[in-house]
Amino acid sequence: MTPALRHERRTRTITELTCADPARIRTLAHAFIKANDIDLQRLRLLHARDDRAALRHLAHRIKGAAQMTGDAQLSRLCSVLSHACMDPDNHDLSLDAVVAQLDLALQEFGKSCKQMADEVVSR
Repeated sequence: MTPALRHERRTRTITELTCADPARIRTLAHAFIKANDIDLQRLRLLHARDDRAALRHLAHRIKGAAQMTGDAQLSRLCSVLSHACMDPDNHDLSLDAVVAQLDLALQEFGKSCKQMADEVVSR
C-alpha cells in the first residue's frame, strides 16, 4: 500500500472515530502528532542504548495507536520489532533494520497526521 493510500485510510478511520467533527479530528490529529514525535525520539534513544525490553514495550504502545488508525503497516512493523527484541538471533531481519523501517513508518505517520490536521483547517 502506498503512503497516499495509508493516509487516506487513516483519515477515513479518524473521521469515523470523531463523527466527522472537524474540531475533534484536529484535536485527535494533534494528539497523534505529539505522541508520535515522542515515540520517534524514544525509538531512537532506546535503540542506541540497545534496551530491548523498553523497545518491545514501546512497540506494543505504538501498535495500539496504529490499530486505532487502521495502519496495518505500522502495526505489522511493531509486531516484527517486538519479536526481534524477544529473539534477535532467530529473526529474519536485524534489529537495526527493523528499527530503521519503523523509524521511516513513524515519520510517514507523523506527516500524515499533520496533513490531516491541515486538511481539516482548510475546509
